[in-house]
Amino acid sequence: MSFKSFRHFPAWVRLAAFVIAAGIFALLRTSSTEEAPEPRKPLQLDISTEDWSKEELERSPNVIVVLSEAFWDPTLIEGLTFSRDPIPTYHALKEKYTSGWMLSPQFGGGTANVELEVLTGNSMRFLPEGSIAYEQFIKRDVDSLASILARQGYTSTAISPFYNWYFDSRNVYRHFGFSRFISFEYFDPNEYVGPYIGDHAVARRIIEENERSAGPDFIFANTMENHYHYWSNKFKRNTIEIKDTKGNMSGEALSILETYAQGASGADAMLHELVDHYSKVKEPTIVVFFGDHLPFLEDDYFVYRESQYIQGENDPDFLEKMYNVPVVVWNNYMSDSKETLHISPSFLGPYILQLAKQKGSGYTDFLSQLSKQIPIIPPKEYYKNMNVKEEDLTEYKARQEQILFGTEGQEPSDVPNTSTYTMGYGDPIITSVSPDKITIGDGLVPDLKRTTTVTVKGGRFGIATVLYANGSPLPTIWVSEEMLTAAIPKDLIEKSAALELQVKVVDEKETVLGQSQPYSLPIVNKKALSDGF
Repeated sequence: MSFKSFRHFPAWVRLAAFVIAAGIFALLRTSSTEEAPEPRKPLQLDISTEDWSKEELERSPNVIVVLSEAFWDPTLIEGLTFSRDPIPTYHALKEKYTSGWMLSPQFGGGTANVELEVLTGNSMRFLPEGSIAYEQFIKRDVDSLASILARQGYTSTAISPFYNWYFDSRNVYRHFGFSRFISFEYFDPNEYVGPYIGDHAVARRIIEENERSAGPDFIFANTMENHYHYWSNKFKRNTIEIKDTKGNMSGEALSILETYAQGASGADAMLHELVDHYSKVKEPTIVVFFGDHLPFLEDDYFVYRESQYIQGENDPDFLEKMYNVPVVVWNNYMSDSKETLHISPSFLGPYILQLAKQKGSGYTDFLSQLSKQIPIIPPKEYYKNMNVKEEDLTEYKARQEQILFGTEGQEPSDVPNTSTYTMGYGDPIITSVSPDKITIGDGLVPDLKRTTTVTVKGGRFGIATVLYANGSPLPTIWVSEEMLTAAIPKDLIEKSAALELQVKVVDEKETVLGQSQPYSLPIVNKKALSDGF
């Protein structure tokens, strides 16, 4: 509800704005997503397409890919009892639909590197250890699932409830061929769950964007609700209790794991919401849901060691236990598509294209064939134990280097079309302002410690929307996606014959992501009018 620019104003201006708008905000804002969730309806897993028309069945499927922050199955830790299953949807789906594991290149962080592998098929195994590919290596257009599917009539949308500039995502998604990127700045202030935007808010936008377009959609979304940290006070309350039947874990370790399980439950609720929605929609739809890395449960693998999930870094199963992330693939139109996956994330994209029966590129066709021979690419020190020969990866590495760094670039057919790229919902719009004019000269504008409040209607307004007057940012209060209020200082009014209002989307780095057309608000001098001027 506050913006970086808001903090630049004097305390009395900020206080006045909050007091004036608080009543409106309290009446209009929706209920907090931190309230205890409603009991989930049972999932309908036996989906029939008997009443679908031939045209509906033959449509290209929507492809929805969700990278769920730090999603993992805490019930894998032996000797623990949970007061309820934290991820019942995932457990139900993996029994009936394609599921399995991906060997992540990351632990505890580095989400962008996993995104790179899934979206482009390029592998972090061929890049310097510790690097962040998005920031260091994506400096030109790179073919991805977004551009491959866009060439086949798909609308490709990226959704992230975190800052647009983080990992240079705004530029990277453009390079990947997405046509729209809905970032943190376009979410609402009342969509927080704990310190981050909740997963339900991401699910809501996935469904909205799918309904917005007439044709098939490729939507890639990541989440933040279950991001580190996992201290006991992260959420409004934890609804999952964990008991250690073996007596190995301290109260501190159990508390951390309970908080993580609470966040995982939120992720599972998002999965439930998507499956429930698309099970009722007569559009072929594939939902791919996976974790990017295991959660960081404090230094030196604190919770993992105390629970005896691992003994330490020398554990013989360390790679398998600490780097394998769950993946589940659900669809609403294929009844015989269950498979067991155990792959590297860089092979997930080619798998999705084949499942959706959509044409890939020469590169994804190559990766698809390679994955049948080498489904998992581990760190080099594990090659021998996992029967991987370095020479069998020579062509893969060479192709990747050509794509990312080669002077000749890619084949023209494999270069994304980035001519159309929209941030959020496009430029915001002002449709009306109340009052429709400001009258001075009759005591309506009080002393210098008071302000005049305006209400702006239009949309679509998000968390980073700021109202400007004559080029200056005002202390702005978000009321709804269609309404803002702002306090205008008296001295600004007295110096103007009219105020030029403009709504801008301004991120933490003061970058303007979008702005409305100017709106003129007249200032009328009542005394001058009465004197005949």
